[in-house]
Amino acid sequence: MKKEHAKHNEDACHYLNQSGKYNDWVITTAFYSAMHYVQYELFPMEVGSEAFDNFNSYYRSVCNYIDVRPSKHQITIELVHTKLPNCNRFYRWLHDECFSARYSNYKVTCQKSNMAMKYLNNIKAHLYKL
Repeated sequence: MKKEHAKHNEDACHYLNQSGKYNDWVITTAFYSAMHYVQYELFPMEVGSEAFDNFNSYYRSVCNYIDVRPSKHQITIELVHTKLPNCNRFYRWLHDECFSARYSNYKVTCQKSNMAMKYLNNIKAHLYKL
């Protein structure tokens, strides 16, 4: 399911980029596509003696051991950093730009939207399950 969701977001990203009108949404769909692709890559996952079928089961387990609940995005960023280090810089940029584009300033240049697509492709190039 994650792979299909990632592809759906990626297709929307390409469609929006071709229109040239919604660069903020190009970045947003690139980020969410990347998020689903990396979660698809990472799961199922074993940590010690525990096995996790999906991201949500891993997240619930992580939150059982800490007082302050981090966001799901923060946990994904940490997983990418530790498990997919070649994707880390690209993923972090997409995350940060997505939240900036959506919440701070929806006026985004074509250069940034093209960079988002490039970074999504860079992430995909480092994933083995695709």
